[in-house]
Amino acid sequence: MQKNTAKKSEVKIKPKPQPKFIVLEGGEGSGKSSVLIALREALGDAVVTTREPGGSPFAEVIRNTALKDPLAEGALPQTMLSLMFASRFEHVAKTILPAMKSGKSVITDRFDGSSFAYNVIAQSEGALEEVFWHLRKQLNVLPDLYIYIDVSSEEGLRRANSRNQSLLDGNHFDNRAIAFHNSVRDGYKKFFGNKEIKSVVVDGHRPIAEVQREVLDIVWKMILFP
Repeated sequence: MQKNTAKKSEVKIKPKPQPKFIVLEGGEGSGKSSVLIALREALGDAVVTTREPGGSPFAEVIRNTALKDPLAEGALPQTMLSLMFASRFEHVAKTILPAMKSGKSVITDRFDGSSFAYNVIAQSEGALEEVFWHLRKQLNVLPDLYIYIDVSSEEGLRRANSRNQSLLDGNHFDNRAIAFHNSVRDGYKKFFGNKEIKSVVVDGHRPIAEVQREVLDIVWKMILFP
């Protein structure tokens, strides 16, 4: 009796996409928060959305101190950078890593790019850059992609001031001089100029609906494909 030597047809199983860690970055009034809300509505339970500083119970306490306490405006750059990373370590351990281990992608409004732009470049004029990169190495997870929504300082502050008046929201960074916010924008450009950091720049001067559609398209492609 002849043996059937024909090979069974092999079925290739497409690997399940790994959870991704995506960051939205931008200066005051860039539209990040509105974009994050749109992403949450479009993606639902497929992702976990969060924010910095904050994002976990103790990290939110640090956020309130760093952004809302009247004394924070006069705090040293070293103090602010330390507070932001203290909040970040908590955020990573209590929110980001657990979500990714459960199989969900994470999108956060701000991460370490903000610390580099605000605290290292705008506040310390680059003096804390070495400290920043050392602290960054201690993080247990780093972003797969940064999406930077870029707007001019003038336009961003105009939007932020309008938003703050309607929501009674804001922090001491909103009240800084235009030169400070120009330095923040320069800081972002330097951070995303690092070839080791994967980033996409989105023009935030356009209507918010256009920005939301572009970012959603980027995020969909990122989380759906391995």
